[in-house]
Amino acid sequence: MISFFRKIRQKLLQQNSFTRYLIYALGEIMLVVIGILIALQVNNWNEGRKQRNIELKYFLNLKNDLYADLDRLNYLIDISKGKVTAASKVKKRADRDSVGSLYDFSTDMLNLIYVEEFRPNDNTYEEMKSSGNFSLIQNDELKLELMTLRKTYIEIQAFQEHLRYDFNVFLQDYERYVNWGKYYDLPNSNVPKSELLFDSTYIENHQKEMESEVRKLLKSKIFLNNIFLLEINYRYDMDVLQNTKSQIEEIIQTLNNELVLE
Repeated sequence: MISFFRKIRQKLLQQNSFTRYLIYALGEIMLVVIGILIALQVNNWNEGRKQRNIELKYFLNLKNDLYADLDRLNYLIDISKGKVTAASKVKKRADRDSVGSLYDFSTDMLNLIYVEEFRPNDNTYEEMKSSGNFSLIQNDELKLELMTLRKTYIEIQAFQEHLRYDFNVFLQDYERYVNWGKYYDLPNSNVPKSELLFDSTYIENHQKEMESEVRKLLKSKIFLNNIFLLEINYRYDMDVLQNTKSQIEEIIQTLNNELVLE
C-alpha cells in the first residue's frame, strides 16, 4: 500500500502537476488522520467495554450481597416481632399480678435476652471504594442509592449500640431477682443452636420458690421500665429494618435494569 502511494507521488512530480500533488498530499494526510481517529475510537471502545464488564461484575456481586442482607433482615424482623410480643406478655403478667406458667415466663424472658444484630454484607461495596472503582458506576441514581444505603447501615449500627446498652441494664436488673440459669438443662441442650431444654425436675421441685422470685421481679419499677423501653426499641427496630429492606429492593431493581441492558 505504501509503495502504491509512493508511485502516485512520483508520477505527479514527474508531470510537474504541483496543484494535483498538493491536493493528493492533503488527501493522504487526511487518510492518515482518519486512520488514527478510527484507531483511537476502537481503542476507546475496547477500553470502555473492559470497564463496562468490570462494572457488570460488580453489579452481580452487589446483588448477591444485597440478597444476603435481605435474608438477614427478614430473620431479624421476625426476632424483633418475637421480642415485642414477649415484652407485651410480661407487662400483662405484671398488670394482672399473675406469674402464670413458669415455662411460658422463661420462654418470654429468653426471647428478650437472646440478642441478634445486623452485620451487612458490604465486601463488594468496600472493595469498590478502596480500589477506586466506585467511579466506574455510570448510573448516578445507583451511586446515590448505594451511598444512602451505606448511611442507613451506619445508622443501624449506632442504634444497635444504643440497644445493647439498654439491654445490659435490663439484664443486670433481671439477674438481681431471678436465677434463670436454673430453668434449663444445659448439659442436654444444644447451646450453639440456642436450643435449650427445660430442667422440668428442678422447676417442679422448686415451683413456689421460683414463683416468688418472679412476683418480686414483676413488682420492680426498674424492671418494668426496662421492659417498656425494650418494647419501644424493638418496635422502632422493626420499622428501621423494614425501611432498609425497601431500600435494598429498590437497588436490586436498579441493578437488574442495568444488567438487562446488556
